[in-house]
Amino acid sequence: FRSTQKMFKSKKTYLMPIIGFSIIILIGAILLSIPSINNIDMSFKDALYISTSGVTTVGFLRESLISQFNFLGQLIYAILMEIGALGFIILISYFWSLTHKRINMSDALIINDSISGDNTGSIKEHSIFIGKFVWKVQFIGAILLSIRFIPMLGIGQGIWYSIFHSISAFSNTGVDLFGSAGIRAFVNDFYVQLVLIILMVLGSFGVFAIEDIKNTKKFSKMKLQTKIIIVGSIIMLVIPTILFVLFEDISIINGVFLSAARSTGFDIIDISEFSQGSQVLLMIIMFIGCSPASTGSGIKIVTIAVILATIVSTLRGKDDTVIFWRKIPNYTVRMAFTIFTIFAFVMFIGMIAFMSYTDLELNDSMFYTFSSVTNAGFLTNDVNELDSIGRTILMTLSFVGRIGPLSLVLMFVNKDNKENFMEYPEEKVIL
Repeated sequence: FRSTQKMFKSKKTYLMPIIGFSIIILIGAILLSIPSINNIDMSFKDALYISTSGVTTVGFLRESLISQFNFLGQLIYAILMEIGALGFIILISYFWSLTHKRINMSDALIINDSISGDNTGSIKEHSIFIGKFVWKVQFIGAILLSIRFIPMLGIGQGIWYSIFHSISAFSNTGVDLFGSAGIRAFVNDFYVQLVLIILMVLGSFGVFAIEDIKNTKKFSKMKLQTKIIIVGSIIMLVIPTILFVLFEDISIINGVFLSAARSTGFDIIDISEFSQGSQVLLMIIMFIGCSPASTGSGIKIVTIAVILATIVSTLRGKDDTVIFWRKIPNYTVRMAFTIFTIFAFVMFIGMIAFMSYTDLELNDSMFYTFSSVTNAGFLTNDVNELDSIGRTILMTLSFVGRIGPLSLVLMFVNKDNKENFMEYPEEKVIL
């Protein structure tokens, strides 16, 4: 019993988000399965699927949200999106900070690891900043959207739609309340697209990068991570936009929207009609995803930057990985390649599962896998074409993507501290 207790204590960092998200998904499923909030009869299994969709911010739904739920059901789903966006640990640490309770060192390390912080001594300040930033951005986003939605839908419905879509865009969930038309109803509405783009970009940028920009202002004095995120985010918006416009002959604002929605899944245009080249491009930017400590997923911009910098350094015969004249620690380099490999392995397993247990072809299996593991939520066909096994695979991959494949793997890896003091003989191998 003591050895089991010791093992769980050592895995506390990875267990907390897994258990926390699992409990929230279960509670969400119980609430969403209440008959009085459903317009259409729904089984508990489907409620579990929808709850997972909200908490993981993947946004896969069998029916449009407006068709399935009344206002109370929509409100519950919005809360699940908010929890998924903040992350379980961040949410707990925020309310922990508001109550002024003391955070012990072990819990501080867990929270710090979850929010990608670099200073355990400022956990409370970081947590409060996250909470305030999230609420302020979504509040302003709702006000801006209400300028268009209130005249269109009336005061009550217009306000609610503004709040819901502000949460959906910032949380990178990509669920809308516009029924069968979806967000495509605004394909020619520059204003609504621009507001949603700003919300998606701010959600995907990472709160600590924004905090650093706010406090520093001058690029040369910013932290290395912030510099990487700024440059990487611009590249992730500009290059895909140019390629989408060239490949699919769409407007520039639609191209920017699609690039910004790489972790959101708002399909402003029908991506099932895209060429295979554009769909592959979309899968690539979904895979890269957003920034650390953001509402988006993927392997993260900083991870891919470290990998590319390492490849360039290796090709140039350099021993060190350098970005913006700063040396990247070897541990960080190894971790970047590990994250990439584990993500790729999970996606490979996901594609095999889809092709083995569903009727999906290779292209659709790939797209479903990329879309679920990265929590993007883009679809090339109707999700109702999947049977219960297919939806289970979808839920599992979405959950793994939300908590992070690396965290799941580390749950089963035993760390032997004795090896830290051992040094092995070196021998070269041929690659």
